Amino acid sequence: MTSLENAISNRYKFKSYSPSFPKLFLQQKRFVLKRLNAFQNVEVHHIGSTSVPTLGGKGILDIIVEVDKKNFSKAKKILHESGFLYDHTMRKKRHFHRRYYVDFKGVPRLVHLHLTYFGSGEIEIALAFREYLRAHKKVREQYAQLKKKASHLHSKEGKKYVKFKLKFIESTLKKALKWYEKN
Repeated sequence: MTSLENAISNRYKFKSYSPSFPKLFLQQKRFVLKRLNAFQNVEVHHIGSTSVPTLGGKGILDIIVEVDKKNFSKAKKILHESGFLYDHTMRKKRHFHRRYYVDFKGVPRLVHLHLTYFGSGEIEIALAFREYLRAHKKVREQYAQLKKKASHLHSKEGKKYVKFKLKFIESTLKKALKWYEKN
C-alpha cells in the first residue's frame, strides 16, 4: 500500500488528542497570516476536535479564517495559490457563507481551512461549539465516544462518518449557541 493509499484508508480513523495541536495551529496561523498580510482585517481561529483538549478525532487541524467581505474573493485566490484546494463537496446550506479548503501539499492532509467573512455568523457558530465542548466535560466525552464509533463503522466513508455524528452535532450546537450568547 502506498503512503497516499494508507492516508486515504486511515482518513477517518480516531486518534487521541495530541498536545502538539496548539503548536501546529500556530504554525499554520502564521503561514495564513503571512499570505493574507495585505488585508488589514484578518482573524484566524483554531476550531474542531484538535482545538478541544482531550477530545480526539481525525487529527486534522480545522482553522477558520475571517476577512472583510470585500477581500473574500482575493483571499480565496491567495489561499489556493498557497497550497489549499477548494473542496466543493463541503458546501452545505448550514455553512453557506463559508468556503472549505484542504491542504493538498502534504500527505496525509493536515489542515482543513474554512474561509468566511466578518458578519457571516460562521465564526460565532464555530467558536460556540468549540467553547461549549471545552467547558462541558460530559458532552466532550460523549462526543469522543461517538467519534470513535463513527470512525469504527465508517473509517473509509466520509459522508457516512459525518452523517453518523450529525444529530449529536446539531443538538449540541443549539445548546452551545444559547450558552455562548450568555457567556
